[in-house]
Amino acid sequence: MRIIHALALASLSLLGSGEGIAQGIVPTRGARVERLMEVARDTIGWKEERGNSGPVVDKILTSVGLEGTGAPWCAAWVVFVGDEAFGKQHNPFPRSAWSPAFVVKPSWNRGKGSLPGSADAFGVYFHHLKRVAHTGLIERIEGKMAVTIEGNTNDDGSREGDGVYRKRRPLGTILARSWL
Repeated sequence: MRIIHALALASLSLLGSGEGIAQGIVPTRGARVERLMEVARDTIGWKEERGNSGPVVDKILTSVGLEGTGAPWCAAWVVFVGDEAFGKQHNPFPRSAWSPAFVVKPSWNRGKGSLPGSADAFGVYFHHLKRVAHTGLIERIEGKMAVTIEGNTNDDGSREGDGVYRKRRPLGTILARSWL
């Protein structure tokens, strides 16, 4: 019985020290949401050098095995944030650079379903492409708008931008899914 008690105390101590979070062990959904959003907020303002290149973009693209390719990086940014928040082994997001992968089986689809929440992945549906072609993370909902944090966008909300920005997207234009 003393051994079980000692192991339980050691586990609680590890989780409380912050080392558990560094290893991807986050005890509650609320704590996971906060950790993910903290990491995402810390990247706001990161910029590419030009045309999906530079050390920041390469660091992000490495998370999906595409370093140095100049590939679009919005989806890779979501994976990167998950890796930084939880560690590669505990990252819940698909290890993909394909933005539609983040909203497969969405719980929110352009105005229908369960209202998305903080840390949910979202995708912007582009009618001319007939698919989701940009992704990021929802920070919060304000009325009929999603406040988002997203990579490879710009002030205009482009899907081929120059950095990581906080944006506002109409809920009627996005799909969303919780991975936490």
